[in-house]
Amino acid sequence: MTLLLKRCAARFGWLAACTILVTLLVPGLAGAQTRAAPPGKIHAAKAAQRAASPWVPNPAVNGKDSYLIIDASSGRELSSDKADELRHPASLTKLMTLYLTFSALDSGKLSLGDSLPVSLAALNAQPTKMGFVGGSVLVRDAVMGLVTRSANDAAIVLGEALGGNEENFARLMTAKARQLGMASTVYRNASGLPNREQVTTARDMAKLAHALLRDFPHYYPVFSVQSYNYRGRPLANHNRMLQTYAGADGLKTGYTNASGFNIVISAMRDNRRLIGVVMGGDSAYSRDRLMADLMDRGFESAQQNSLSAWTTPRVPASARYSAANFVPGIAAPEAPRIGQVVKAEPAPSMPTAAIGSWVIQVGSFSESRSAEAALQRATAALPEATRSHGAVSIDEVQMAQKTFHRARLTGLSQAEAIDGCKKLSARKIYCSAIQVTAWNTPGAR
Repeated sequence: MTLLLKRCAARFGWLAACTILVTLLVPGLAGAQTRAAPPGKIHAAKAAQRAASPWVPNPAVNGKDSYLIIDASSGRELSSDKADELRHPASLTKLMTLYLTFSALDSGKLSLGDSLPVSLAALNAQPTKMGFVGGSVLVRDAVMGLVTRSANDAAIVLGEALGGNEENFARLMTAKARQLGMASTVYRNASGLPNREQVTTARDMAKLAHALLRDFPHYYPVFSVQSYNYRGRPLANHNRMLQTYAGADGLKTGYTNASGFNIVISAMRDNRRLIGVVMGGDSAYSRDRLMADLMDRGFESAQQNSLSAWTTPRVPASARYSAANFVPGIAAPEAPRIGQVVKAEPAPSMPTAAIGSWVIQVGSFSESRSAEAALQRATAALPEATRSHGAVSIDEVQMAQKTFHRARLTGLSQAEAIDGCKKLSARKIYCSAIQVTAWNTPGAR
């Protein structure tokens, strides 16, 4: 190449012009000049290209570990490491599948009692699975299979129901990610099964967790359910931090060889809520230990800086169900779909507790919606045996010329009420175990 330039220069007397001429004739030289550009500019250009397109071709994921802890009320970052680097989400993907499913429930596109067809792709999904029996599954069962067992077959069924096929559903997932400000996330499937182009960041996962808390407060308590019965088989929740970390009430774990051990959780302490994301742990145990340490430091920082208390978002007017409708033993009402005409009927009376029985009371509120939200969170955190035996109740009492709404789980034995309240207290959920007398029935003053 040097000899060619010298000959050209000797003949034309202008080395620069020859350089341009040879560059045009020899593409490799242009490539060499491009590679010689400053690394920072190349990185910025690639980042801009990645942000502009919802589909990232062959993204480079160079590591596994990263984390982010934020205050849910203010969005303030409390600690982080590599929070904006690309990572593989694994089953954290299912949080977006659940977000779109919750949206479909509230819009009337789905109902909890809908029976969805189970495709061959769902039947052949890699574990973990619910293990469908027959050719269909109820929406409620599929949702709870995602929440507890992280069932890949359930994710495929829901994805196909909402997107027509899983590939199209992945496009809907990516589009929703962009709407939620998740600029680096790309979805390729509904489950999180390995795909090198399915990527996210710890920051994007925190944004998704916050969106679930903000947009679906009426469904969020389902993330606290530790076991769900499907056709007589208990589906245990993979998120062990629900049991081991005080105040934790969701959200999801994930693992593949490429991702390492991932987790997104949210927890409440001293009326403050934090969201934590840890990605790329070497084991479930080490991941959970790191998350616990980070969250402990986060709560200390939130207290030292007097961050604002968490205020539970109001249940949107579009809500068609509540978390209680997902709990086994509680019927899922057939909420009207959009455009469906429903005859008005008298509201059913709340069940009353028999005198002598025991109840778990989780608060007394001036607004019925607040009482319902507290009851949803509490019932989702109780053992299944207690939930199935008791009945949810919100009754009105008059005190000091004001009306209060008492949120209760009724019809329990003394042992069930006391043991259940102990479990709720360990989760930082206010409660009282009360025996029903003539003085504390709904008509008492």
